[in-house]
Amino acid sequence: MSPYQENNTPSTPIVYVIGAGIRGRKHLTLEAISFLKQASLVLFFPCETISKDWLENNLGVACAESLHALYQDGARDEDNYTRIVNRILESANEVSTVAVLMPGHPRVGVTWIADLEIAKYNGNIQLRVVDGISSVDTMISDLKRDPLEHGALIVDANRILLYNLNLDPRLDHYIYHVCSVGTSQTNVSDPTVLNRLDLLKLWLLRSFPPSHQVNLVQSRIISGTDGIIAASALNNLESLLPLITFSTSLFVPGIEVPNEQIDKDFLNLLKGSA
Repeated sequence: MSPYQENNTPSTPIVYVIGAGIRGRKHLTLEAISFLKQASLVLFFPCETISKDWLENNLGVACAESLHALYQDGARDEDNYTRIVNRILESANEVSTVAVLMPGHPRVGVTWIADLEIAKYNGNIQLRVVDGISSVDTMISDLKRDPLEHGALIVDANRILLYNLNLDPRLDHYIYHVCSVGTSQTNVSDPTVLNRLDLLKLWLLRSFPPSHQVNLVQSRIISGTDGIIAASALNNLESLLPLITFSTSLFVPGIEVPNEQIDKDFLNLLKGSA
């Protein structure tokens, strides 16, 4: 069976993975609410304004169960993800239709969804992914900066270092997971533990000047407010470490493109088409 085909036999359990957005129930879409109400069981990660009581008594879902205990502080990410996926698959076999409600967008920075894709490919489940508002969306709004206008790279901090990625300083960089640079452990309560932010700084200094200002960003609960928590010169990046949480990202704005780098022939082409 092709990985792009669904096993639609009636006996195959259905798993909906639903993005809750960043601001809790304020970001739940009508589509998300519809699928939540269809599920026999909703597995959820507690987030802003979303709880078992609200899901069952206010939204009217059949039954809700928190996955919070499975994401253990200090454990390896891989072990946490295995526990979560195992619980999802167990639940699907028990009740046949399960919704998994998670913060943000299910396709942005969610490692364990790949395991559900494998279960789908093997014919163990049917899988539906329901879009949610991601932190990418809220960050560009909080920063008041159009990623198309400036050009942007969105990347995981450890991926930069693992693959020795060459960065283009003319682009904005949205760097995720600065809470766990150089470690696979989930140190939620204290992201300074084992964090090698210094290694990320040294790599960024290959492309950006030491005085270049970077920003630690966390999307606010209230829309339209300033999402910048703190700013620092790149050379002093470690000063931001005490402020880093599992909800923060690093924004490195691009350097203005010098006039000599502009393709004059293409510029004239654009002007001629006006």
